[in-house]
Amino acid sequence: MRLEVPMRAGLWLVLLLTLSPIGSADETVSVRSLLSQMTDLEYLTRKPSPPFKTAQTSSYDRASKSADQPDWFANGDSGHFLRMETVEGRNEWVLADLKGPGAVVRFWSANPNGTVRFYFDGESRPRIECPLADLLGGRLDHLGDPFAYVSSSGWNLYFPVPYAQSLKITVDEGGRGIYYHVGYRTYVEPIKVKTFSWDQLETLKTEIVKTGKVLLNPDRRRLPEGLKTHALSAVVTRNRPFALSIGGKPSAIFELKVKLENQSAPEFAKWEDPAQWHQLLRRTTLRAFFDGEKTVETPLGDFFGSAPGINPFKTFPFEMREDGTMVCRLVMPFSRSCRLEFSTQSPVPVKLSALVKVGAYNWTEDSYHFKAQWLADRLSTRPMKDMTFLNVEGEGVFVGGNLHVGNPTAGWWGEGDEKVFIDGESFPSTFGTGTEDYYGYAWGSPAKFTRPYHAQPRCDGPGSFGHTSVARYHLIDAIPFARSIRFFIELWHWGEYTVDYDRTVYWYGKPRQTGPARIQMKQLPPRNLNEPIGVPGAIEGEKLKSRVTGGTVTMQEGIGEASAGRHLWWTWMNVGDKLTVELPVDQAGVYELIANFICAHDYGIHKITVNATPLPEPFDFYAPNITARKVTLGTFNLNSGVNRIEFECLGKNRAATDGRMLGLDYFLLKKK
Repeated sequence: MRLEVPMRAGLWLVLLLTLSPIGSADETVSVRSLLSQMTDLEYLTRKPSPPFKTAQTSSYDRASKSADQPDWFANGDSGHFLRMETVEGRNEWVLADLKGPGAVVRFWSANPNGTVRFYFDGESRPRIECPLADLLGGRLDHLGDPFAYVSSSGWNLYFPVPYAQSLKITVDEGGRGIYYHVGYRTYVEPIKVKTFSWDQLETLKTEIVKTGKVLLNPDRRRLPEGLKTHALSAVVTRNRPFALSIGGKPSAIFELKVKLENQSAPEFAKWEDPAQWHQLLRRTTLRAFFDGEKTVETPLGDFFGSAPGINPFKTFPFEMREDGTMVCRLVMPFSRSCRLEFSTQSPVPVKLSALVKVGAYNWTEDSYHFKAQWLADRLSTRPMKDMTFLNVEGEGVFVGGNLHVGNPTAGWWGEGDEKVFIDGESFPSTFGTGTEDYYGYAWGSPAKFTRPYHAQPRCDGPGSFGHTSVARYHLIDAIPFARSIRFFIELWHWGEYTVDYDRTVYWYGKPRQTGPARIQMKQLPPRNLNEPIGVPGAIEGEKLKSRVTGGTVTMQEGIGEASAGRHLWWTWMNVGDKLTVELPVDQAGVYELIANFICAHDYGIHKITVNATPLPEPFDFYAPNITARKVTLGTFNLNSGVNRIEFECLGKNRAATDGRMLGLDYFLLKKK
């Protein structure tokens, strides 16, 4: 296998790149020009120049063809490609076949297996050829963290890869089952583009390092000279909102910091206590009026990406600090006037302080107003539906948002794909593979993370239970629209429950076009969610002492409808390996032994033995979808004290995918 990596790949690679056409010195678009846009927040405030369209190719289930067809919510979202090609005797599966001029701006996968190859401008030899995990995991020169990294099981690359004419991306046999997103922009006018090559990265290594440092420390970003800081403090009550007005020449807000100075509620205070942070931040509202137009209306905490309560995180455009200071760095321009208004529905007076940095801005006919809105629903998860995040007419640029989910179960809430329709498209030009995939993590992981362009600052657990807050900001992958944008994410939960989905979105748009929706006041108070309880009398599998001859035993959270949201999970075993668990019994006797198992498409067939007595038939843990299966294992004489139950791996169902795993939720004993 050939491995093409920056500079250390050998002299022959350098010669190959030297012979490749890289264009003349007057290109409009290049790695350098796109790199500068990764930290240029003012760039988002105008119609893109040169203009481009943003789209995504992904492994979404190809059975999803139309909203009026039954498979619109099909969920087999891995291993789908454009086609298969044979190159030099090997099979390659095509992820993307892009016609330029354009640039890839985001690459994500949940399971980056195999070798990836990038073929530029019709070339027969790939300029990028390496293990996909190396590219997305930050293992290549100049493409390390914070450009490529793993966040909560999601593998991400945020780095511009431009091409003058075309770009084809493939994976070999090892990557056939991957989940993937490739986000790209296509320029809509004939322009010159300097096609990517590794030697450009060597030339730009100082700028790449500098950009990475700015992404991790946004206070290093370039700001206009002569910024004026407006400081304010106020006590806001139901009957007395507070507003800051700025007028005169064309200007922009370049940074907004807000902090509530209230004392925190006592530790013993109830969830519903209006002095709790999650109540204050949700019941306090931010509205913004630019040039006399209302363009922002959201709860204060949700605007800054924290819901509910104070959940510290730091991204490039937004930040929530440990002390409750909230920061927005998205630029908000205006031609004549600006008014920021703070109000509250809380019976508790809100003590508020803020710093607003304002500076000169060159307002032109291509300038946009900053807009933000909040949509909230308490919905039954059946039937499945497309949830609206943004549906507006006019011209502008979508730049992201955040999502708060209040989930009353440990089961997974986020199988839903994002679907983005631009300018009246009949089929979305962006079609995703799962909600967590859109937000840049994977496998419904509850692990918190914070990265320059996305974050998961809150996930209560166990599993997916409780309040979860996730955010993603489209900066280098901003989505322009000329006439309209319709942005949806599917409501796709494993079970049938009533779940809260609160969405805050940000976009830039022309003046006097669609503004924000009004806040649904009855949806403001966040729900108190009690942690899932176990089945009465259950002997929880994850609490049992165990030993294995091979593989690994862990506690799995939030998979299926497990008792108390957790179960014992045996993975990475081979045929013949054994798992033994110790079942405690208080009083010896004859018992009916009942087990609740978790079954899934990658679970195996296992022989079960109780105190040296094997069951007549092995148990098949395979199921097409994740499900719980309650079964009676039989009637047994059980000892007082420790009883041993053994599982031996025999293989897997023909329909199952590789894994042979086992999930033990709990045992129940019924004395005869």
